[in-house]
Amino acid sequence: MAITNRKSVYPFAECVEVTLEGTTSIDLMDIPAGAIIEKVLVRIKTAGGTGNVTVGDDDDADGFIVAADQAATAGTVYGDGGAELGAYLVEGHTHTENTAASYTQNATTVSANTAASPVKLYASAGKEIKIVGSAATASAALQVIVIGKRYHV
Repeated sequence: MAITNRKSVYPFAECVEVTLEGTTSIDLMDIPAGAIIEKVLVRIKTAGGTGNVTVGDDDDADGFIVAADQAATAGTVYGDGGAELGAYLVEGHTHTENTAASYTQNATTVSANTAASPVKLYASAGKEIKIVGSAATASAALQVIVIGKRYHV
């Protein structure tokens, strides 16, 4: 088989600062066609109110981060593992360094070494990464870091 086209893949890391507006969903960034989102982190810059913060996209409001306590101490980071990760970055996926037959992550039993890497691929444009607070008092100032790669479709 002949190679008909070769395309480069470019890494990106974006940091968006945002202040929550209660339970109003805020668009953080447009997701370009050919984006592969590998990690999303939420860092508390200034705590605010009670409740949680979720990060997702147009299809799943908490696909990246399911629960980040917006009242946590400044400097707290969410999305670096455990029960904070949404379905796009954990559920149904496995980590190759885990050699057990199965393990539990984010309350889901996963068979080791049987699924794809925990990333979210966007083959076409038209989606946005969104953030929303779970309470009307949501007013935390946050830094949202999106890490991934982009290829030309």
